[in-house]
Amino acid sequence: MEAGGTGARPHELKYDPSYVLYGGGASFLLNIILFRLVSPVVSGCLVPAYRTLSIRDRMDWNDRFISNINAALAITMSAYTLFYEDALSADKVWHDSYVARLACGIIAGYMLADVICMLKWCHVGAGELLGFMFHHAATVYAYYFISAYGVLCYFGMLRLIAEVSTPPVNQRWFFDILDVPRSNCCVLLNGMLMVATFFFFRMVTMPIYWYQIWLVTGTDAVLKLGHIQLIMYIPCFVLDALNLYWFYKMCRGFIKAIKGLKKPVANNSAKFKTV
Repeated sequence: MEAGGTGARPHELKYDPSYVLYGGGASFLLNIILFRLVSPVVSGCLVPAYRTLSIRDRMDWNDRFISNINAALAITMSAYTLFYEDALSADKVWHDSYVARLACGIIAGYMLADVICMLKWCHVGAGELLGFMFHHAATVYAYYFISAYGVLCYFGMLRLIAEVSTPPVNQRWFFDILDVPRSNCCVLLNGMLMVATFFFFRMVTMPIYWYQIWLVTGTDAVLKLGHIQLIMYIPCFVLDALNLYWFYKMCRGFIKAIKGLKKPVANNSAKFKTV
């Protein structure tokens, strides 16, 4: 059996940090450049109102700009592996996927860049920042091992497909910061899309994920992973707890917005950031 990114191989852990060092490193640097240099130019050209925003709001805008780009990459790469790599489903623990390892490295690099951007340039509340720190730390912890060892790629991609919900969440923030009325048809449609994608790709996938975990827990394939098997449990408990909390807030905000259509209210709802 062959090793590397070809799929089946002996059940032996082989450490290869190249995906993290090169893919993650390039992603980190590129996202800093996109945040500082590319977003101000592109956003200013596409949305003239961007130039009228405060420095604080422009920094938050830039953060969501890079979030959408990475979400697009994450959706594309995870969907490809889940739908077109049949061997990934056949061997959920040991199948080594080049695309999955690269995707995990890229997202880990983005997460680290996002932390730098939030701490240095963005103005994020203490509570919100703590939530994203837990989210990013859990993600990087899991994706580092997947990227470096090429194991559990299936489960990594099953979690990564959740990024389908990110663009509508960010678009909600863009509408709010541009003072687009909540009664606007585009805002309402985006709100429904936001709740629907978050529900189907984060809530519905929870029982699917944990059922798949239950099927492999305790098997020889998993036991041979040693401590690495912990990434199937610990980070995902953290992520699912955060997703449940965020979905609760999202539903409350959406219901409030729908009720607000019956009477004029101030546009002062919570502004979600990409998760």
